[in-house]
Amino acid sequence: MHLGDDERAAPAMGRRGFLGFAAAAVSAMVPTAGGVVTGVATGVATVAPVLLDANPVEAAPLTGGVRRIALHNINTNERFNEVYWADGHYRPEALRKLDVLLRDHRAKQVCRYDPRLFDLLARVHQTVGSDDPFEVICGYRSRRTNAMARRRSRGVAKESYHTRGMAIDIRLPDTQLRAISESAKAMQAGGVGYYPRSGFVHLDVGPVRTW
Repeated sequence: MHLGDDERAAPAMGRRGFLGFAAAAVSAMVPTAGGVVTGVATGVATVAPVLLDANPVEAAPLTGGVRRIALHNINTNERFNEVYWADGHYRPEALRKLDVLLRDHRAKQVCRYDPRLFDLLARVHQTVGSDDPFEVICGYRSRRTNAMARRRSRGVAKESYHTRGMAIDIRLPDTQLRAISESAKAMQAGGVGYYPRSGFVHLDVGPVRTW
């Protein structure tokens, strides 16, 4: 399993964040043998995201009447390439598939992701003009997996946004990491970490910051 670094810690959870865990969990999905996420229910544990005290920063607007993203999880070889937003609304089925694709497969936990992250990814993909799907290095990390990553690397934050369903580490085969990083920074929609040695860019929809 690839574990990305997150050098900028998330703020302390706080009372509102704690209450966020009480939100209802969504039904999990499982991949087919071909690696495509489908709508079959499974026993994988699902957790709700931790809510932040501060008002979230909106991602940059997207052009067109629908929003689509393409992801390839290199850890599980699962893929997603669908419209996740149309007619002014997010599509619940598509969001559930994305949550499963980004799950912590080591801990067998699915997190309900903040959909603004998908908007940010779609906008970055549109801006850089890539023809390839995002390769996902790391999506959701359970507390246990994050603790393991912290033991392996000092750069992993204890309160990482990966544990909140608000962060992702990605790359595009046909696009330089620097171009992805600069595009995301210009949007001022959250955190952007540039890791050329490790071969990925960290994106999250927490407070605006860069490293």
